[in-house]
Amino acid sequence: MKSKSLMMKKLFILVSIIIVFTACNIKIKSNAVNPDEYLSKKENPINIYKKSIGTKWINPFNFSHTDFGRLILVSIDKHPEIKTVELVVQNDNKGAFVVVYYHNGSVETYPNHFLSIDKKYLLPNNDWELMKEQNFEYVFEKNKNGLILNLDIIIKNNTHISISVINNSTQTKQYSFLAAVGADLSDVKRFPLIYLRQAGFLCLDDTKIDFKINDIIMQPTKVPVKVENRSCYKTVYSFSPQAFFWNEERDTTFNLTTLKEIKKQSENLKYLTTLYNGHSEIKTITYKTKNHTAKYNFTPNFPDINALKEGVVINGKFTIDIDEIQGVIGGVYKISKHNNQIEVYFEPEKCWQPMPGKDWVSAYKYKAIINLINKNQYHLKSEWTIK
Repeated sequence: MKSKSLMMKKLFILVSIIIVFTACNIKIKSNAVNPDEYLSKKENPINIYKKSIGTKWINPFNFSHTDFGRLILVSIDKHPEIKTVELVVQNDNKGAFVVVYYHNGSVETYPNHFLSIDKKYLLPNNDWELMKEQNFEYVFEKNKNGLILNLDIIIKNNTHISISVINNSTQTKQYSFLAAVGADLSDVKRFPLIYLRQAGFLCLDDTKIDFKINDIIMQPTKVPVKVENRSCYKTVYSFSPQAFFWNEERDTTFNLTTLKEIKKQSENLKYLTTLYNGHSEIKTITYKTKNHTAKYNFTPNFPDINALKEGVVINGKFTIDIDEIQGVIGGVYKISKHNNQIEVYFEPEKCWQPMPGKDWVSAYKYKAIINLINKNQYHLKSEWTIK
């Protein structure tokens, strides 16, 4: 399958690094674009709206998040099947799951009995397999000396995996960067925006890794070049990963409503709007979790699409911020109306990544087709494609 070949090529990118190579050293970066330079300040043309001004709004957006309290990913060399093992622990310190990545591209997820998040977030791609719940043993925490991980789990075919990681450095610099989870996927239901905070690599000179499979010692993979001028393992951790998801695919009929009512529908959402030619347009949308935010910025402002004239085409740009980090992702959007059908496109195009070539987000294309059923209802069908 196409997805498996992609995953074999880019597997470590899954939660690892948004970096740029400089000679033989990796410099980790937090964002992709400067919003002041990337976003223009143009307005929508004044003649895009019908003369009659309605009050009903069409909302093509939806947002969600889940609890990835902390995570760590450890890669190994020379095992014939297993390449990488990841542990994710919820904030309640009870719910957890283990992800096992194979050389052939297959991926298995093992949740424990206490995991409370929606299982759909454990299967970002159709060929990922969700295994039966089990009570594996783990410890993953910061301490006064650094970081400690102990994981003991039996996976399919009675394969026993045991991992011990001890990091003895309180001076290790931590970073924030976008996880390139989407680089390995081929068929998604929502855009994955996993931003790793309090994150970094574990370095050779202050870290001990013991990794065994069926009591056979495995060698942890090393990054082939230095990371921020230090020799490191391909072991990536984050003590505050932010798991946001954007525009889950829908094929549903909705009621037209006012923008005021839309703003009241979720305490997690804040719409910043401005009045333009008698119509409310969206400048920014901020999606809030308990302690973090994902902010979507548009230029020109996202228009009142229910009031567009026939034949109108609008092209714009957007950026996505995470907390105080601006320009994590940059992209373009397009809106058109023909034969009373509205089409909305979002195409991310810029992100930081380790591999040369096109940014991985640029493979993602979102399209929503909207048709009015009557004066009170509309139908929206949307999908993400990856090319």
